[in-house]
Amino acid sequence: MLIPKVEFLDDIQATDAYQKQLNALYLTVSDNQYQTLTVLIDLNTYGTAVFDLLDCGIDLPVERIKRIHHSFSDDLALIEMSLDSSKGQRLLEQLMALALYENTYDISGHPHPRSVCLWLFDQPITETLKHSVYLMGQAYGLDTNKRRYLRYWDPRVLALLTHIWVVEQKLQIYQLGLSQIHYVDWNNIFTEITLPTPNEVYPSDTQLALEQLRSLPFRFNQQQWQLLEQIEWMNMIVRQLKEQIIITGQVYEVVIGQALLIAKCQINQLQAVNNIVKSLERIKDKGVRV
Repeated sequence: MLIPKVEFLDDIQATDAYQKQLNALYLTVSDNQYQTLTVLIDLNTYGTAVFDLLDCGIDLPVERIKRIHHSFSDDLALIEMSLDSSKGQRLLEQLMALALYENTYDISGHPHPRSVCLWLFDQPITETLKHSVYLMGQAYGLDTNKRRYLRYWDPRVLALLTHIWVVEQKLQIYQLGLSQIHYVDWNNIFTEITLPTPNEVYPSDTQLALEQLRSLPFRFNQQQWQLLEQIEWMNMIVRQLKEQIIITGQVYEVVIGQALLIAKCQINQLQAVNNIVKSLERIKDKGVRV
């Protein structure tokens, strides 16, 4: 993938959409009094050339993550910035522009990968964080202890996971010390995923339940795996839809429902597309915004 020109990011920064999301980001920082931001970068998109887009990119401290899968051509990397410095704020603003650029141009017929992935506030880069990021990228196969990799960091995969993770799986992430994860969603909106606390998941006998909670890697059930294996098709559908409508949770659930029927060999892809169109028309006729 060719790296975008700096002028392209300048154009993004001049848009109302960018300014709206940047304001939302700074409001999040202010409301929570965050001091630092750590961003997960997928170097498989542009390689280290991505840092050439950023101010002080050559001198930017970068921590690479242990390679999650042998098929990856490059690594995941973490970069950390101080939010009370002009350098850190400039870096944040450039990364937001890049994230919106990648999502804006991920359209029907022209899929675009993501280099800007997770946004983690007040999560300094430590060996523990690096190991946590690595662990979350793996899952045991169905009814086996053989590990498979999970590209959870890609915002398009994360969008699906937020719909299919069960509360125990969300708690497994919380137990890693990650109480919130932010990302830029299909609608170019800076979005927060809040993970449940142990008391919320297990209101009684909390400690005993935690002792019995399995640690990562994830163990997905058959339906979860079926949906994950349909992610490419679902992303193709969402790319087409996002040019016409806002991708709400209800819209995404419609797409997920049809993907599951495809996975079960109950319908083909053409039937699924027709069903999605009909379902969205019914939702719209009821006056629900889609």
